[in-house]
Amino acid sequence: MTDVPVQGGVKPATGWNQQKITLSILLLVVGILVLGPVLILIRASFAPAGTMPLETWQFSLEHYRELFNSPTTWKLVGNTMVYALFSMAIGVSIATGMAWCTERTNMPGRSLVRILMFSWMAVPALVVGFGWILLINPGNGFLNVLYRELFAVRGVLFPLYSFWALTIITAFAVVPTAYVMISGLLRNMDPQLEQAARVHGGRAWTVIRHITLPLLVPGLFSIGIYMFMAVVQTFDLPLIIGLTARFPVLSTRVYLLSSPDNGLPNYGFAATFGVLLLVIALGLMWAYMRSTRVGEKFRVVSGKAFRPRRIALGGWKPVAIGFVFSYCLVMALPLMMLLWVSLNTTFVMPSFDALSGLSLDVYRRVIANPVIMRAAINTIVLVVTSATVVMVLSTLIGWFTTRSGSRIGRALDALSFAPMAIPPIVLVLAIVLIYLRTPVYGTIWVIVIAHSTVFLAFGVRTMSSALIQLHTELQDAALVSGASWLTSLRTVVLPLVWPQFVNGWLWVFAHSARDLTAPLMLLSTTNVVAASALWNMWQFPDLPGTAALSIMLMLALLAIVVPFQIYTARRLESR
Repeated sequence: MTDVPVQGGVKPATGWNQQKITLSILLLVVGILVLGPVLILIRASFAPAGTMPLETWQFSLEHYRELFNSPTTWKLVGNTMVYALFSMAIGVSIATGMAWCTERTNMPGRSLVRILMFSWMAVPALVVGFGWILLINPGNGFLNVLYRELFAVRGVLFPLYSFWALTIITAFAVVPTAYVMISGLLRNMDPQLEQAARVHGGRAWTVIRHITLPLLVPGLFSIGIYMFMAVVQTFDLPLIIGLTARFPVLSTRVYLLSSPDNGLPNYGFAATFGVLLLVIALGLMWAYMRSTRVGEKFRVVSGKAFRPRRIALGGWKPVAIGFVFSYCLVMALPLMMLLWVSLNTTFVMPSFDALSGLSLDVYRRVIANPVIMRAAINTIVLVVTSATVVMVLSTLIGWFTTRSGSRIGRALDALSFAPMAIPPIVLVLAIVLIYLRTPVYGTIWVIVIAHSTVFLAFGVRTMSSALIQLHTELQDAALVSGASWLTSLRTVVLPLVWPQFVNGWLWVFAHSARDLTAPLMLLSTTNVVAASALWNMWQFPDLPGTAALSIMLMLALLAIVVPFQIYTARRLESR
């Protein structure tokens, strides 16, 4: 193994041994987590029909011939691209407008909007999707029923099971993440160029069109590619809305092949679709990396002279407030509908007459259900273990990638970043193939393995960016004083990057709780978690129970995420 130089030339014998052992363990763990599933996935795609990946040494192109000769394949690719393109375009446009209002203007309520937008990221897309179905379902959706009663007409105001409904609901779900990324761009933009344009007589719209937007274009382009890639990989909303709308995409095709309602799973053909989705994701990842590299040419933050300054909206203030809070209201509607349904023992349309029948009986029934209690315990084990494993691994990987400078460190960095380019549905399918005949399959730990792999790339990026800002002299001083490498890491480095560690831990915690892909594809009778329990209750169907569990899951996540966001928002406003 190549030697790993210690920073600052300090090289105590115990520290060196600890680094070597730790690096070896990290390479082994990350290799098993990332490389193993991908290799098995590719092997499964070349296996003869009807065989498992490791059952035979024979290779066959049968699945690939079927894939490329089928007109369904190109329809699925077209559906996925069009769906992702329109969802991304609508979502990023709304997010850009909202971020500009909160970061560059004097609009009142900016802190509240920031807290709401960060909090939305903790709300599972599955829960939002259920709420929209209850709101605009063609038969008994509240808004469509209200429309028919008010105007005495037949038909529907909002056709839920259509391409545009799926696209717009996905776009609304994309907005919070895009907002977080775009607000960072706007917050760090040096306003000197805009001020110079105004001094020379430029009007507000002229300054935006000729100065602000050109400076934002590289950043918006990279964010657009990232969000496009995220929508291509989306599974929840296409599953609950797209399939009924007869608008399948690649992710739902992989799921249906590996978990059919009737018949045996076709893992080989599913793996071939997975490889196709992986190639598309890698192409998008390459475009994203290229765009972020080119974007560095447009940096305009200039150190000491940089001061963020807000634009006075004047008479446009009500318009800005109306735009921002309209989006917040639209996002709140499905959750309010879920809350209403959860307070009734049967499905009842919202009305003043029905207020007297509201109760907490459904919540009591859900809490008393032993399956739900098992799901709650499994969920706690899943989210706490996944978040802790990801952040501990990420801290150690981040240290080696930013401090060692060796080829092994760079290889570890590339390996840990690979899950970013692998769609979760593909990665989970590969995990199914590799663990199917092991004792781990069917337990909660196989979902922990899946989530630890899927979220590792985010954790490593978070900790690498924090560690690269630390000077090595503090840890060097600890090593010179006789501390071992692990002791210096625990007592010097970790306390300095603790905020980033907690932030990353919360992100993984929330996304692990809201994910449906891994819990559904790896579902058994003993590893049910909140997300898979929600899906089972919805399929049963138990609408009040689904709504009550959705509300409880959402409140539990918000109770952990919101206090931290309030603290962060107050610090930003005090700058």
